[in-house]
Amino acid sequence: MHLCLSMWSFALDFQRRNMDIQRFAQTCRDLGVNSVELVDYFWVSAGQPLSVLESSGIRVCAYDIATDFVHLDPTVRHHQVKLACAAIEEAVRVGSGIVRVLPGKLKPEVSLEDALQMVIEAASSLARYAHNAGVTVVLEPHEDVVNSAETLRYVAQQVGSSAFGVNADLCTFLLMGLNPVAECAGVVDLCRLVHLNDMRQVSKKYAGYQYRSVTGKTYAGTVVGDGEIDLRGCVKTLVDGGFGGPFSVECLCMDNAMQGVQKSLENVHKILQEVIQR
Repeated sequence: MHLCLSMWSFALDFQRRNMDIQRFAQTCRDLGVNSVELVDYFWVSAGQPLSVLESSGIRVCAYDIATDFVHLDPTVRHHQVKLACAAIEEAVRVGSGIVRVLPGKLKPEVSLEDALQMVIEAASSLARYAHNAGVTVVLEPHEDVVNSAETLRYVAQQVGSSAFGVNADLCTFLLMGLNPVAECAGVVDLCRLVHLNDMRQVSKKYAGYQYRSVTGKTYAGTVVGDGEIDLRGCVKTLVDGGFGGPFSVECLCMDNAMQGVQKSLENVHKILQEVIQR
């Protein structure tokens, strides 16, 4: 079972410059992690020091780039596709077979139908580029255009490429007011990556970073396995459906990242063992 750690788990530390690639690699070694999911923004800002990871015996399970394909201007959409193609090239360089992209956010001047078509056109171009590069592009549910198993499956059917798949992000499903277990079941055959993350409902007066649900609820990131998501149910559904990884631990309790990541890894290891050995 392939388990990796997302760099996004230390996003706040990277943003505050309390973490760099050298420290990240050392932290991974200390935690017994040998596979990571890179985030393009942090990786490029750090100078893309592949030798640091290689010397630490750390391999890359996925390469993430934030994209937005929903724009009226075709030039802007083309630029976003070019950025994703560059990410595909970087994924090849670092040895990752997976590149994660985001669909984009609905704009006032764009209808939902047109927005979905923009995502499909961009994803189709990227799937062709990825196929030639020998990697797989995965689309993560995000924002208000592609955010459910139904819309992910629709995009995948329209793209129709073996070089295109899905990243099941559990917290996105929760924030969309959906049941993460049921959504995982709806895309398990398309999954090429899974973000194991978690949240709990908090008061709107909560002082930390807040996530807003379409239902009006306010959430805060937690240790993976300690929040409201039925993590065991999601993992069991995915494993039973034939998914073998990578499961990427993405801890969203960023104010205390080190402690949160360590506990998240412990919880995930325990759940994986329970599910596999049942």
